[in-house]
Amino acid sequence: MGVRGLTSYIAQRAELYLKPHELHNTALVIDGDNLACNLYKDVTGCYSAFGGDYDDFYRAVVEFFQVLAECQIRGYVLMDGGYEERKLRTVGKRLRGKIAVIKKINPCDSITLFPLHLKEVFVDAVRDCGVPVMRCVFEADDELAALARKLNCPVLSYDSDFYIHNVQYIPLITLTVKVLTKQRRRAGEAQRTLRRHEAKHVEKRTKAHKILSGRTSQEVTAKKPEYAVKSSYKYLDCCIYRVEHLCGRGALSPEKLPLFAALLGNDYIARSAFRNFFAAGMGKAGRSRKLRKQQRRIRVILQWLREQTAESALDKVLSRLKKFQRDSLVSQVQAAISGYSNELCHAYEFFEKHYENAFPLVETASEAEEEEEELTEVEQLANLSAESSSEEEEEQDELSEEGSSSEAEEEEREEAVAEQPDAEQLQQSSNEEEEEEELEEAAEDAPDVEDKTLLFPQWFLDKLYPAHLPRYFVDLLHLRKYINNPQIEHFPHHDANALALPILNYSFALLHHVAGDATPPKLDAQGQPLPIEYTYLTRALRVTNVRYYRQAIEQLPAYEFVPAAPDARHLRAVFEAQVPHANVAQLFEQLQLLPPDLQLYGLAIVYWLHRSEHCDLLHLHALLLCLVVLRTVDVTIPAERDCRQFQRRFGKILRQERAVRDKEAAAGIRRGVKPALLQLPVPERMSQVPKSDCYLVQERLLPHFHMQEIFKKKYDLYSTSVLHAFAEFQSVVYQLNGLNALLDQPFRSPRMNQLYCGAFIYNLYDLLRNRLDVRYHVEHFLLADSRLMFDFYCFLYDWCAAFVPPWKQQSAAEQAAAKVVEKKRLKKQRQAARKAAAVAVGADGADPNAEMLQQSENEEDAFFDLNNKFCGLKV
Repeated sequence: MGVRGLTSYIAQRAELYLKPHELHNTALVIDGDNLACNLYKDVTGCYSAFGGDYDDFYRAVVEFFQVLAECQIRGYVLMDGGYEERKLRTVGKRLRGKIAVIKKINPCDSITLFPLHLKEVFVDAVRDCGVPVMRCVFEADDELAALARKLNCPVLSYDSDFYIHNVQYIPLITLTVKVLTKQRRRAGEAQRTLRRHEAKHVEKRTKAHKILSGRTSQEVTAKKPEYAVKSSYKYLDCCIYRVEHLCGRGALSPEKLPLFAALLGNDYIARSAFRNFFAAGMGKAGRSRKLRKQQRRIRVILQWLREQTAESALDKVLSRLKKFQRDSLVSQVQAAISGYSNELCHAYEFFEKHYENAFPLVETASEAEEEEEELTEVEQLANLSAESSSEEEEEQDELSEEGSSSEAEEEEREEAVAEQPDAEQLQQSSNEEEEEEELEEAAEDAPDVEDKTLLFPQWFLDKLYPAHLPRYFVDLLHLRKYINNPQIEHFPHHDANALALPILNYSFALLHHVAGDATPPKLDAQGQPLPIEYTYLTRALRVTNVRYYRQAIEQLPAYEFVPAAPDARHLRAVFEAQVPHANVAQLFEQLQLLPPDLQLYGLAIVYWLHRSEHCDLLHLHALLLCLVVLRTVDVTIPAERDCRQFQRRFGKILRQERAVRDKEAAAGIRRGVKPALLQLPVPERMSQVPKSDCYLVQERLLPHFHMQEIFKKKYDLYSTSVLHAFAEFQSVVYQLNGLNALLDQPFRSPRMNQLYCGAFIYNLYDLLRNRLDVRYHVEHFLLADSRLMFDFYCFLYDWCAAFVPPWKQQSAAEQAAAKVVEKKRLKKQRQAARKAAAVAVGADGADPNAEMLQQSENEEDAFFDLNNKFCGLKV
């Protein structure tokens, strides 16, 4: 949810509120969505403008949990579920902001855009590390706090909500992911406080939004942790926060924290709602030039709350609010108070039931808690005096430059919105205004249930808790809404997810037509049944705005839906209805020729080729090449994307292998496939690809994993129309994977970290678009060092070519013309080579006019001026 401005406030006073901590030999509850987003920011950088580098992100996640395991830290990852009704307005505002960023995307900009499959790849990596993971029904904040209290361990996140929760909180920005070794501390040794330079470092990283900057690179191999006790221990350096640091004795009490958070503003109540209260009830927030307005507001609120009781403070705030806002604030405060000490924890029950020895490091009381007790009155007064003195210094200091941050920009935007209405909001149609009113009414009429899991059937929770279902299924079932997050798209086209909308509609129909538990339709005034429909929220065409569309169930599922029984017939029904020009019977028969992890991916390719107007065969070539390389090279040899590091690590191997192959080529020996491998099907040969082939192929292709240098000088060459076709493909894979999970996975889910790398695919498409014979170029240039990989590429392309629609296939005449043009191009290359050789010979010292001079010696004219064109004329 987020308490606005509190993160910066704590960071500026890190010496008072944050304490140094050595993280080791403990359980750790992790906010999965928060960690995934921050890791992706660190890994990709500007490469997020190409649709997502899932391979690099996967390795970063595995590496992070390996570091935790090395320090004997047992992680428990909780993922967010669907949205609550009261947060839909905030979701719409954030969606507009993301649309504005994508519309003016620049590949050289530092803005990070999260790709579509980010959370699914994160969950795959967490599972591969053997770490327990669970998806919550709604936001995971309360579940994280409840599990942390139950396990008596800290929470790792970067969310200001945990500053007001009754938990031990480690801000992710303070964690240095670098393993340190230390001898065990002697009994009675006091724990130090945060030093001045360390506090400044926390504040600096908060402003720069740098997370996990100390992360070290290691060999990425997922393995389960082992726990042992030694005289020395390994730990991670971080800072820990406890609620006593903010509300010790004589200061803010825990009962006032929910009201304190509400006054600062969050996703559920606008800060502008308290304008009258701030103007009349609290006076001015001060005129310090160094502190921003929100920071001054926090300081004044804290001073005011110290003089009030929880009841009197709430009464004074309510007296200044409008009547329709009072109930919302009271319900928020009550919900926060209940969450502050909530003991209902579904995650604990799930982990205990589905994981063997789920809690090996749980203790009733940790050493850290015994050493770091509640602050005494003397210490608290010292802290308060230190805080007041630091505030006086801040007011007396000169104006210093502050780095731009998203929080400051958001605050300025909100102040502008509070003063004058947004132009885009004034341009919205009446239908959108009615829709927003309906959302507000739905939020007000929502049933108040303490245990939100009671709103869902048990079969749905059994699929949701293990994180098999994406989070949007909660919205479809509970809110009957789908929020479409845009990708890197071409704005003159319709949104990329529109291509996969029929698959989403079929999933929605299955949710409401479960065998034995179908949803009854509502009746209109005449008693006629109304269609069951959901609201589709997506970007508007060509403009920076959102649109609401109603999608009704037009056709019932073709077969009975039994949640616990895998049934691929529903997928076949989707293809029969949406891909009529393909031979669906032959498609599902030929699907068995593909490896199990590529079968659903192959279905997505066929659907995409038939339904998309913006993809061509070059897109298909780029996809298949990326698949072959990631699925083979990164599995066989250590993954390395930096060209210099690759040469430093494997340069000797490359030189030796290149020398051997050059010697064989000079001797006329041609490398081929071993006879024993020829007896196997082509996909089964890929496990036998030699490491030498992978090293040489990776050396050729490594520059294509990075953004082209030309974009740094002329980024107009960056084409969103090319990326739009790939965005459509990602949407098809995303929706097919969701439908497959709902059907209890009749096909294996695709591993996007082994299939898709956005920057690499874009560069391959740009490289192949000028090649008339793509297969020839792949064979002789890209995959020239590995016959096995080229055979696998040809196998995949031939499989897809059988289902390419006729209007995208090249005719015989076009193929013949292409061969003629290719022959002319090769002829020109040979002529240019001969000409260059002749010029090189002339440069070696031979006179190109020697023959002419020799002839002139035998003629009567003794002088022949080569620089005078008239000299050869005879009078």
